[in-house]
Amino acid sequence: MSSRKTILVILLVIINVMAALYTKASINPMNSAQISTVNAGTIHGPAAVCTNQSTVVYFVDAIPGVINYAWTLPAGATVVSGQGTSSITIDFGSTFGDICVAADDGTGFGSPSCLTTYYAPSKPFAPDTIYGQINTVCPGQTLTYSIEEDSIAQDYNWIIPSHMSIVSGENTSTIQVLVDTGFVWGYLRASKSNCRGISAQYVIGVYSAPAKPGSVTGAAVGACSNGTYTYSFAPVPGATSYTWYAPQGCVIASPASSGNPLTTSASTVEITFPSNFVYGTLYITSNSGCNSSELREMQVRSLPQKPGAISGPFYGVCQSNSVMYRIDSVAGATSYNWNFNSSYVVVHGNGNDTITVDFLPGFDHATLCLTADNACGSSIARCGVVFARPQLCHEIEGPTGACNSIPSTSIAFYQVDSLYGATNYVWNVPPGATIIAGQGTTEITVDYMGASSGNVSVTAENSCGISPERNLSIVVNPCRINSSGEVVYKTEFTAYPNPATTEFTIRFESLKNTDYTIRILDITGRVVVSRNRYASSGTNNEIFNVSDLPRGIYLAELDLDNDKQFIKVVVK
Repeated sequence: MSSRKTILVILLVIINVMAALYTKASINPMNSAQISTVNAGTIHGPAAVCTNQSTVVYFVDAIPGVINYAWTLPAGATVVSGQGTSSITIDFGSTFGDICVAADDGTGFGSPSCLTTYYAPSKPFAPDTIYGQINTVCPGQTLTYSIEEDSIAQDYNWIIPSHMSIVSGENTSTIQVLVDTGFVWGYLRASKSNCRGISAQYVIGVYSAPAKPGSVTGAAVGACSNGTYTYSFAPVPGATSYTWYAPQGCVIASPASSGNPLTTSASTVEITFPSNFVYGTLYITSNSGCNSSELREMQVRSLPQKPGAISGPFYGVCQSNSVMYRIDSVAGATSYNWNFNSSYVVVHGNGNDTITVDFLPGFDHATLCLTADNACGSSIARCGVVFARPQLCHEIEGPTGACNSIPSTSIAFYQVDSLYGATNYVWNVPPGATIIAGQGTTEITVDYMGASSGNVSVTAENSCGISPERNLSIVVNPCRINSSGEVVYKTEFTAYPNPATTEFTIRFESLKNTDYTIRILDITGRVVVSRNRYASSGTNNEIFNVSDLPRGIYLAELDLDNDKQFIKVVVK
């Protein structure tokens, strides 16, 4: 490079540096002598921003007497509006750094305030909580709600319930809310956002009434007549008083007052029950200046409730030892009284919810009664009759139809559940049927070859007696092979009166509930009547009016269970 070119480059550099220094000094008072003591104060606005983010607002609290505010920005950032005022709007470029402001009170610019901006690393995290009043939010109140400030948040987003309005602090971490007439309850939501996105919401419920009182401690069972008992619950935040409603005839007493109902600031009271008290309900509400909570209920009884079902055998306890009976424990019971009205019974463990019983020789039956007891007395008794002989057998399981003409299909199986105390089972079958296996047990095998209809019956036995008889009705019919190759019963199929003048009835047997079709055909095979019906298990009747049919011979056709049967009918 020639000396001439070198000199020109040096001159250009000097000129640019001087120009820059002049420009900075003219717009940045921080580079000039400070002759004022006023400080601009804290700069409010987001520290975390994004590349090329626009219309970002920064401000300081206005100071009385200040006539000018001078702002300086990072390289690449520009003032959109507000230079010279306490609030500016900025468009960022690709770099970040200090935003500074100095205030001029007429004597010159004072010391600057600065805020360091940087690239937002991520969207803000969700708020951890919302601070502010939750219960006893009353119309006309102005309430403050806030979340923790976040260095990377640019905006704070609030969603408030109906009948509330934000009066200050919109888009900040702290808002003031006016509660309007009609407010009952709702959800208050808060989130944070920046140029990278918006956080999840934090949600709280806000209520005009205080919370429902919590669980009440005190005598739920065993509140004896003329007795005085203490009831209490944990104080409810925001409640200014509590209203207690005790059963009729009770007297409620707190440290300061008494009555029924009673409104008091106390969450602990004493209740005296009347001489005729048996049971009732205690109600409590928590109150505020504008509303009351839902009712807290507590059932109160002097005596325990009637015991539930007694578990244990009520049949078949002939000369048995250590037979167990028990009930589920009854709330408030301190003991249990078991009683058999029989001298042939020895009870062990009376007073507990479980006993063992010895049944002595000669025992036939007795009534077992049980009460749940406490200091106030005994409950209503739970009773049942205990028998030495077995109980009625359970339902017999097995087919209700049988075939008596085809050996391969005449076998059937029947069973009952075993019974406590039974030592033998006696079965009886329809006439002509044979028990080929299982007599004396809970399961039998029956051969119906050549048999007729009747009952399968069973009784249970032990050394003390025989149970009542359990029966199952059986329809027995001849069998044949239908057109589908299936074994079907030959059911009864008749018509009466036959001959008929005005009407006749078709009667047939069905062994199950099923669909069927009956058709009346003339001698040419033409169908003159056709009916589709649903047959019930057993005897079925179908009536036909033939007063309009010509005299002559007809065929009645029954299609039942994939099997067709025919019978001649005469109309005269």
